[in-house]
Amino acid sequence: MFEEPFRLMEEVAIRHSYVQEKLQKGQPVIAVPFNEGVLLLGFAPQPGKIAEIYDRIAMGGLGHPADVERLRMTLLEMAHMEGFNRSASDVNLLRLLQFGIAPALKQNFEELQRSPYLVQLILTELDRDGKPNFYRLNYDGYWETFDHGTVIAGNSDVAEWIGKEIEKTAFAEMPLESAFVKALELWREGQQHSVGEDDEEPMTLEYAFDRWPLEAAVLNSTSPRKVLYKRLSPEQIEQGKSQVLKAEA
Repeated sequence: MFEEPFRLMEEVAIRHSYVQEKLQKGQPVIAVPFNEGVLLLGFAPQPGKIAEIYDRIAMGGLGHPADVERLRMTLLEMAHMEGFNRSASDVNLLRLLQFGIAPALKQNFEELQRSPYLVQLILTELDRDGKPNFYRLNYDGYWETFDHGTVIAGNSDVAEWIGKEIEKTAFAEMPLESAFVKALELWREGQQHSVGEDDEEPMTLEYAFDRWPLEAAVLNSTSPRKVLYKRLSPEQIEQGKSQVLKAEA
């Protein structure tokens, strides 16, 4: 009887290690403000890493594509249910997070007979005053809030370094083009902190662009439409790519 709590703690620790190992190769997803809203970007082996949730809410995901999509659909259903039962203006990210998706993830993680979600999420919102809000949600339901942007990455050292640089950078004062290039530069520089025991060379942006499509989208507070979410055009991505690769060369 007295061994049961310790056995549970051991099982939970094993689950943490298992999920972290599965996420380890996940490339960074970055969310930062710019002078007209919020920018999200990440390299995606499969589509769906960056997605819209509701009128003013978007997400970036890292992990198993099926789990990312399942949580996206769950958030989407929660948002539409909230909008139907109350009103569209009452839908806000903090409520969806605090009373919906975070408790569901926590329950899933603690039910040891079920497979844990292999996922990390960035959730971001432009509130009614145009202020950006950023949240980082873990596979076990633990979440954090950020004022100046945030990052998720399989390598915790990379995520920590990029996160500190985001805090130091005045992204909120930059136009979209500058914020996009700077975020890509942080992605590239963060790779310098990803060298593991096998001493692999840090990944370059040129290699990443050759290997995967880049997904990037904004929530734009100046949009004349009700829906603020918009993907960056191929031309915008190509322009930012050319600028940052010149510096890398």
